[in-house]
Amino acid sequence: MWGAYIVCALKTILRSVMMKRSLKLVVAPIISLVIVTMANGLFTTLLTLRLNENGVPAIFIGLVSGAYYAGMVIGSFQCERFISRVGHIRAFAVMASASAAIFLAQGLCNDVWVNMFLRFCGGICMAGIFIVIESWLLARSTQRTRGQILAVYMTALYAAQATAQFLLQLHTTEQLLLFCICAMLASLSVIPVAMTYIRSPVIKEPSTLSFKKLYRISPIGVVGCFAGGLMLGAIYSLMPLFFAQLHYAVGDIAILMSVLIYGGMLLQYPVGRLSDFIGRRRVLIAITMLTGAMCFLMIGFAQINMATLVLLVFLLGGFAFTLYPMAISYACDYIPKADIVGATQGLLLAYGVGATIGPIVAPLFIHVTGTYGLPLFCIVVSVVTSIFFLWRSTQRKAIPVEEQQEYVTLPRTSPIANELDPRAEEAEEELL
Repeated sequence: MWGAYIVCALKTILRSVMMKRSLKLVVAPIISLVIVTMANGLFTTLLTLRLNENGVPAIFIGLVSGAYYAGMVIGSFQCERFISRVGHIRAFAVMASASAAIFLAQGLCNDVWVNMFLRFCGGICMAGIFIVIESWLLARSTQRTRGQILAVYMTALYAAQATAQFLLQLHTTEQLLLFCICAMLASLSVIPVAMTYIRSPVIKEPSTLSFKKLYRISPIGVVGCFAGGLMLGAIYSLMPLFFAQLHYAVGDIAILMSVLIYGGMLLQYPVGRLSDFIGRRRVLIAITMLTGAMCFLMIGFAQINMATLVLLVFLLGGFAFTLYPMAISYACDYIPKADIVGATQGLLLAYGVGATIGPIVAPLFIHVTGTYGLPLFCIVVSVVTSIFFLWRSTQRKAIPVEEQQEYVTLPRTSPIANELDPRAEEAEEELL
């Protein structure tokens, strides 16, 4: 009996030592991630506000934002060859420096078509940056520490995006200062990774399952990821425009966007854990309905009470941001463990396509219905997705809760992030 306690204590101590050692190895890339994500998070909101103040119609603002997500999708699946050829540190320096130049160029140029092209290039650069960081974390993690490192990575990513919104209060959006801050942050992000060393890890070729096979295995997973992309692509791109059209000051917009992202960060895990106990299909239906309900309430309270709006925005972020990882977790309950990495890469592609289309289609709602077009777009997507989920629940019996895999929150960044998924570790262990 005492021997078992001693063995258990030794295992706990060993895991703690291994985790501390692993975290020391990933401090540099995490710091670089935080700095460059702050630059990109600030720029995403800043560019929308700047284009709006220059009188650019919502449809063109959506096209500029859609170009960014298109660049992210292409870059996520095409940058590996370049990174493998030049090495991780030099690739990061190239992508971050190019991002800094793009931020400044977009601050200097007001032409919509040029901004669209530059934003597309910026999406490719950010995809390359995410691949470098995530493959670095993957190389420095073990099967025991991978899940914890993924949690640290997710927290750093969301916290940087949310905190960056407050930098909007430093200056007006009409002048170049905020664009210079974005460029400075992108340039500074090179320093932590440049001052360390990593032997370049081998990047595995992305191996997505065909959409036909993926959809046949889990229609709800594919549609859920696509719908999550539709809504989040539109929300990230056009929510600052929505608040600006309601005549909120830049400082208030910064607070609301920060609250939106913090809601997405803080509610994902509790909602995900709830799905481990009551079933993922029920939670998926609930969060899509609640996302639509939050948007409906925003239409009524957006101009009445700032405190109420903050609460609604927080809940909207919590529910909308959960749809993608929840859909992946649902799909993984049906997918053979050996195919999990390939399947999640395919689901990421479904999300990326949705995120590209969302900012392009949502402005059509704004054009037809006016200021409240964005929440109306999210309501339509939520209702249609909920109906599809309800219909699918009549076609196949849900997996018993006790047979579900544990919920895992995944970033919507690059295929490499999916290899940090602890469910992939289990598959590896079974294959060995």
